Amino acid sequence: MSHSENINIMYPPENVLSPPFGNRDNEQIILWMLSNNKFCRWSDFKVEISESTLSGKLNNLISKSLVEKPERDYYQITPAGKERLSELAYLKESGRRKLNYPPKAIISKRNYDHVTLWMVNNNDYCKWSDFREEPLSINQSSLSKNLNLLMTKGFVINENKQYKITPDGKTEYSKVLKLYDLDRQSILEEESKRIEDITKKTIKIFEKYEIEDDELKFRFLNNILKLDYAKVKNTLSNEEDFDKILLFLSLNHPNQYPEYISPEEFSSKYDIKKTILDYYVYKIVEENFYPIKFFKLEDEQEKIYFFQANERIEKVLRAIVKDYIIKFTYLNKLYEKALNNNPSLDSTHLLDNILDDICDSLFNKNLIESLREFLPEYIKYLAYKIETEKRLIDTFDKLEGIVWQNIQEVVKNYYPTSSEYNYYIDPTILEIIDPFFSSKIGEIYKNIQPLIKKAEYDKDLRRQNMIKKAEYDKALKKVDSAIKLNQRDLGLIIFKAKILCLLKEFKKAIKTLKRGIKGSPVIKDDQIYTSYFFMLAFSYIARGNFEVALNSAKKMLELYPNHPISYATKALVLGYNIIYIYNEEKANEDYALDDIDKAISLDPNKSNKARYYQFKSIILQIMEKHNEAINAIDSGIDLDPKIIDLYFTKTKILVSNNQLEQALSLIGDKIKEFPNDNKNFYLKKAWILKLKGNLDEGLEIIENLINLYPEDYNLLNTKAYWFIYMKNKQEAIETIQNLIELVPNDGNYYDSYGEILMEFKEYEKAIEKFQKALKLDPYGWFTNETYNKMGTCYKELGKIELAIENIEKGKKITNTCLCDFETRKSLIKKIDNQLIEIKELQEKLKEKT
Repeated sequence: MSHSENINIMYPPENVLSPPFGNRDNEQIILWMLSNNKFCRWSDFKVEISESTLSGKLNNLISKSLVEKPERDYYQITPAGKERLSELAYLKESGRRKLNYPPKAIISKRNYDHVTLWMVNNNDYCKWSDFREEPLSINQSSLSKNLNLLMTKGFVINENKQYKITPDGKTEYSKVLKLYDLDRQSILEEESKRIEDITKKTIKIFEKYEIEDDELKFRFLNNILKLDYAKVKNTLSNEEDFDKILLFLSLNHPNQYPEYISPEEFSSKYDIKKTILDYYVYKIVEENFYPIKFFKLEDEQEKIYFFQANERIEKVLRAIVKDYIIKFTYLNKLYEKALNNNPSLDSTHLLDNILDDICDSLFNKNLIESLREFLPEYIKYLAYKIETEKRLIDTFDKLEGIVWQNIQEVVKNYYPTSSEYNYYIDPTILEIIDPFFSSKIGEIYKNIQPLIKKAEYDKDLRRQNMIKKAEYDKALKKVDSAIKLNQRDLGLIIFKAKILCLLKEFKKAIKTLKRGIKGSPVIKDDQIYTSYFFMLAFSYIARGNFEVALNSAKKMLELYPNHPISYATKALVLGYNIIYIYNEEKANEDYALDDIDKAISLDPNKSNKARYYQFKSIILQIMEKHNEAINAIDSGIDLDPKIIDLYFTKTKILVSNNQLEQALSLIGDKIKEFPNDNKNFYLKKAWILKLKGNLDEGLEIIENLINLYPEDYNLLNTKAYWFIYMKNKQEAIETIQNLIELVPNDGNYYDSYGEILMEFKEYEKAIEKFQKALKLDPYGWFTNETYNKMGTCYKELGKIELAIENIEKGKKITNTCLCDFETRKSLIKKIDNQLIEIKELQEKLKEKT
């Protein structure tokens, strides 16, 4: 904007510049000049007002929105400034100022500090005589004492014998009003004044940061009205920084998803130190520094969204949650003696029903996993709030007390926040990064790695005895202790993430990695950083987050284009996309195989090359290139014949190709070659014998293993199944009952019991056992089959709707089940056939009726 020089500047008349009575008013002079000229420059004012006085006066007028400065050295009057000028002119002519006085409720109490504070808040300024005259008539001694007290506390200032309120004084004024029983109109008038003052301030902020979104404006105004700067003034001297902190909270709201601004981006864009931003966000949200409760939702990429208690989104959420909790409690009371008649009232359905309701209508559906983790704690918060705040006086309060009495325990038992469905990614591939990061943590790796090796990996995924969890937990504790001593060591962070992945805690692994990279020094160590990106991509792909995993792989290739782990990472992501079809457009086997070959050519480590060939054989088998798959796994075995699970992969390929004799021969050779690992080989042999129909010989192997490994209860579970195959109902039931007596709280064993009863057509009893299994472990690895089998039982009992409901739920879980691809493919096919058959039956029944 350019403007011509203000050559013919107009100045106020003599009676304004040198009034016959009293002192000249510099405020009136500035406003007069601006009102009678198009604009004024600094030099124009200097003709009549000294620089030291001019600076303070102009800043004061701008802060009150009486004057605006659209550009450097260019001042204009605002409509509010013109009103103020008219008021000053009137006061000069009438010889006195028009004052506002407190309501009688405040004057009559004779709390002079309150009266004084009211006066300076509701007038531009007050003089000593204003307090001494009617209708206040405060005596000199009391007035002196109270004014000095207010000034000492920083609530009032004295400028040229004019008493004015400070920002802290305005805060104190709001508190004072709450002590009086004012009439409704007075309360509303006072609050309107406060909102008007704050609104003027926020308008400047919106203009400064070019904020146009009305929803964002409303959220910011809501925050600034409820969170008072005065409370942090002693530790945060810059009020503008406080406004920026509230803007950060307002920007990152669930309604804005997926838009997000990180603390780093915000700090740079809005010129605030990140340490200050982080500290005060933590105080406000985590430590409840203000009486306003904040909730937060964190997604898998560590984007955190905030919302307040009692704002619209929380009020609606509370109403929906309460409605489901009440329904759940009342109907469970109704059906508690006949739960089988209404299995949907099982508490495992509670959160799923709430999530179905709030996703899309209230929250973005992509926040579903964040909400799944958030809801249990939110329900506990509501339960505690009702328990501590409600008095059991009327019937409604008593009913609500009953509803919420046990709900915390229900949520705790049935919805552990860490339990979620993930995709099965073969963890043996994790071994390829060990040579790269292990040398960086030396003795710590050597001390902890034996615990991981001791945690035996059971290859029979059907039984799911994948780990001895206690050993992994010990390893995790040792790594955590090492991290406390060496917090900036990224090698330790990678090691911890690897253990978390072995425990299937992929979300925790992602958080560990992302937080760890922030605290580590910036070093160009390709051994560490390639291991880091591989672990991150592995964790993301296990969570089904294909695009983020692929971005990690691409970023890695850009940084380290000649490193084998860069290509192994991309191959991992693209390979599992072929298996699970996260993204159909990118499910191209050629890309994955090319990246595997590139990793093989670059990696000098023979064991790693063997793992790459193992992964290649899995992809080729899925593509039904059976001979090429056998060639690939043989290449891996040739490179490192001591890796035992390479033989299990080859066995699986042979069995899949119906080459049972070759598979038996391979297993027989390896039993002799690896006597210390013969349990897993013998189990594979029994499995192949079962496929060949040789059940007696298979049973003999199982019984011999039980004698050798009495502590392995899964062998008893296998024996119970064996009796199903042999159609021996009595032995099957006796075996599973003995097992449940030994391990009474394992949901998997109740699932087995239900399957035994189902196989022998005792459908109602089978449903009871399946429901018990789900109650003990609602997110167990076996639950997909539990729902499928329960649906089959309902079908046989003629309850078609319940049959379809359970089988469809089972299918949904099967898509991400912890099972290898061949098993998952077989299960999905079986489920689809079931659904077709049941729906055809449903149509026939409709025709009959």
